[in-house]
Amino acid sequence: MSEQEVTYSELKFHTPTQQQSRQRAEITKNKDSPSPLWRLFAVIFGILCLALLVTSGLLGALVCRWQQNFSQQQGILENLTCQQINLENQTRELQEILENLTWERDHLQIQNTNFLKTLQSKGWKFLCPEYWFPHGEKCYHFSTESKPWLESQKACSSHDSRLLLIENKEELDFISPLATFHWIGLSRDKTDRPWMWVNGTAFSTDQFVVKKGYVDGNCALVTGGELYSGPCKESKRYICEQLVLLPKPDIST
Repeated sequence: MSEQEVTYSELKFHTPTQQQSRQRAEITKNKDSPSPLWRLFAVIFGILCLALLVTSGLLGALVCRWQQNFSQQQGILENLTCQQINLENQTRELQEILENLTWERDHLQIQNTNFLKTLQSKGWKFLCPEYWFPHGEKCYHFSTESKPWLESQKACSSHDSRLLLIENKEELDFISPLATFHWIGLSRDKTDRPWMWVNGTAFSTDQFVVKKGYVDGNCALVTGGELYSGPCKESKRYICEQLVLLPKPDIST
């Protein structure tokens, strides 16, 4: 066998072995390099970590702000509590003042009644203005104009009088023939509050009862010998009462 034949045989024998070596090397390289799926997982995991960091930062900022707002609200609540205590103290003081003034008013009313009786016993008499109706110790004015309750009260005050204060059943019977849905001097602050006369005295249910009108309200009117509630802003006619004292010409006797 010649030298050329030997060389060719060697080349032909070794060539497949080198190719296999290259193939194994490529396979090993492919095994060592990451696949596209693992790269996707890595990117998603990185995004999740970044989102978690951002969320943690936002939550921390929100917690800090909530703590600040809570502290401010707590301070406001403490101030309101102090103001409430002060208002309660002032309310008690005003209540005491009101009780004292009420006692003084009642005492003056008693003195005034005794004084009127004394004057009557000495010859003084009651005279009413023109177009006023006399009865007992009072003069009554039945208005022909209609006004809301508060304006009616002001109208009576302009005549040196006040809205009617019904003191007894006899007085109610006297005004009944002329009283048809007229305002009187009786009102309340709210529907759940007690009725009060214009002179500050409490309304007594022993003699009278205020019935609920067609539309309930906080001001009282009289009609048909009965008292009814009504909206204070409605325009109604009104009844004023007044005391007028004049001496008799023969008072010296």
